[in-house]
Amino acid sequence: MPLRFHQSILKYCAIALLAVPLMLQGCSPNDFINTDGSSVTQGNATVEQANALFNQGKKREAAQTYYAAAARYPTPQRERVILQAAEIAASIGDANLTNTYLAKVPASALDGENRARQAYVRALLALQQNNPALALRTLPTNLDNLSPALREKVKHIQQRAQAMASGNGGGAAPSVQNVQTALVPTSVTRVAALLPQSGALGSVGQEIYRGIDTARNSVARETSVQLYDVSAGGAVAQYQRAVADGADIVIGPLDKESLAELLAQPQVLSKPLLSLNYLTNSRNIPGALYQFGLLPEDEARQVAETTSARGLRTAIVLAPASSWGDRISGAFRAAYQAKGGQVINIQQFADTPSNAYLQNVQNALAATQGRASMVFLAASPSQARLMRPLLAAQAPELPIYATSHIFSGRVDAGKDADLDGIMYTEIPWVMEGLQSGTLNNSQFPRMFALGMDAFLIAKNLPSIARNPNTQVNGKTGNIRLMGNRQVQRTLLFATFANGVPQAVGQ
Repeated sequence: MPLRFHQSILKYCAIALLAVPLMLQGCSPNDFINTDGSSVTQGNATVEQANALFNQGKKREAAQTYYAAAARYPTPQRERVILQAAEIAASIGDANLTNTYLAKVPASALDGENRARQAYVRALLALQQNNPALALRTLPTNLDNLSPALREKVKHIQQRAQAMASGNGGGAAPSVQNVQTALVPTSVTRVAALLPQSGALGSVGQEIYRGIDTARNSVARETSVQLYDVSAGGAVAQYQRAVADGADIVIGPLDKESLAELLAQPQVLSKPLLSLNYLTNSRNIPGALYQFGLLPEDEARQVAETTSARGLRTAIVLAPASSWGDRISGAFRAAYQAKGGQVINIQQFADTPSNAYLQNVQNALAATQGRASMVFLAASPSQARLMRPLLAAQAPELPIYATSHIFSGRVDAGKDADLDGIMYTEIPWVMEGLQSGTLNNSQFPRMFALGMDAFLIAKNLPSIARNPNTQVNGKTGNIRLMGNRQVQRTLLFATFANGVPQAVGQ
């Protein structure tokens, strides 16, 4: 996505560091590079001109203009704009242009973020030249201090490179370096559930277990389920106890800390473990580990893929200024761009509902100058109830898409009338509960559904794990097992009408 700068140079560059693709070539301050490598005087080149060229699909010209415009800025902002040019050049597979730009970035100007961007550009070029091994060796390894947008780009290239290296043609691939051979049960007659029954997650753990037990009574009464309280004995001790009691598979734990505790001792994992959370930064996936949960990134990616397929190719992203907001907006952006879409503006708003939301909406709309074809809203129910009327008043023609997080899971038509018209992803169990009038009977309906599907996956793991094309129509969505043994869900789409969710066609 092209760089955008505002009134002051420093403010321009601070914003530009948050989002954009990379590509340019290097020359003297008033030159820019032709496709044959010669330089042309272009003293009036601006980032705004480069943005316009990029939006017109003229990527090579955009890269050249970004490079020429870089001369307007001091170090390290100048180098950041050159790296923008280099990214665009790499994306079109022009090695000469990419390397020319990269050569114009001195090592002294490569701070942490710019150094990581340079590595990312080299990896992108390697991937475009069908060299996934070089791409994987080139990518930055420490992602902790990178901006969310760059982190998502690096992960996306890593996944593509791993897929290409494994002969998967660029499809879904592990986001880690080493996925050990799967441990698959021959049959499942005894299931253990490692869930908290007290403390902060106690009520959630109890709801998940009720879902597990409901599924067992519905489809496999002959299968036993034994509960082990993680909050009472710790994840490792309870896992070992479950295995000693004869469990064929263990469901849980729920929290990342308990999962990390188990993965720190992979030698104890002698039976398959279906965790109810994800540790996506693991460098090694033990053969026993299968990961399942209500991952918000899955929903963001589904929205991106669906909207781009519908021809909505320019988006505003509104997300809270939080780690959750960074995750979900980053996932949407990466998937949207991979499908040919362009995120024109990402506007962060206060995580606590605020009177500043109107200004956030106005800023986002002003930045896009009428070019947006949709809004992706990452928000909680209270945030979405404030955002939707503001968007309707300021830009009534723009469709709004969101994830299930905008709906609390409990019917409250009076409050949720403000959400009318939003298209969002929702799980089948919630829609079933709405139709039957039983949704409000459950405190955490999505956690209940998670428990039902966890049992369904565990019971059928012998066949699911051996047939990668198997899809299961679950209560949390259409389920399939990916190559890294993470469970991916595809949800329904719903909208609000008079404050009540209702299913809509895909």
